[in-house]
Amino acid sequence: MRKHIQLISAFALIMGAQSAWTQQFTPPTFEGLDTDKSGALSKEEVGVFVAGIPAGPNGPANLDDVLGRWDANKDGSVTKEEFDNRPPPPGAGAPPPAT
Repeated sequence: MRKHIQLISAFALIMGAQSAWTQQFTPPTFEGLDTDKSGALSKEEVGVFVAGIPAGPNGPANLDDVLGRWDANKDGSVTKEEFDNRPPPPGAGAPPPAT
């Protein structure tokens, strides 16, 4: 019985930590990231977003990984269409609907 209580306590602690992490993170909007209003996200604009992501279960986010996933045509910038169709981060569900 004591082992079951310890397992339940450990599970609750893990779930609480994951819940706290997801509550801290607010998904970005394209318009919020496109600070120069060019209609495309530069590496620098994506970098500002990545720098603000709290480290998750797999560690901190990596700019080149994020840009590589978002920039579908690999031209070095992310259009609104690419942003709206970006794949979810590794280990996560689908991105929230675009606003």
